[in-house]
Amino acid sequence: RNLLKHCVTNLLSNAIKYSPEVCLIEFTTAINDTHFILTISDQGIGIPKADQKKLFEAFFRASNAAELPGTGLGLYIVQSYVQQLGGNIQVKSGERLGTTFSLSFPVLTNKKATRAHLVA
Repeated sequence: RNLLKHCVTNLLSNAIKYSPEVCLIEFTTAINDTHFILTISDQGIGIPKADQKKLFEAFFRASNAAELPGTGLGLYIVQSYVQQLGGNIQVKSGERLGTTFSLSFPVLTNKKATRAHLVA
């Protein structure tokens, strides 16, 4: 529960930090027979295409984010937590077009979740 909370908090915080003061930030959830999906979308500065392949590396910051505070660890940690929870993360973004992160986790059926080990 805490790992998922950290992921959502980080992604929402990023959406707020990298978006204009007045804009729409969407947080949606969906569930089907096999997966639980969380999606966070913003209308912010977006991520340049060339930067997207390094987005989940430790200490990486997008080239258009230099003016804003950050360590470059948030998405690295989010990806690690998502993987520990057995899920995956996808990003869709374009510079000045906003960003959408989707976290997808398999639905647990007749199984108990195992304790994850914290990273960082």
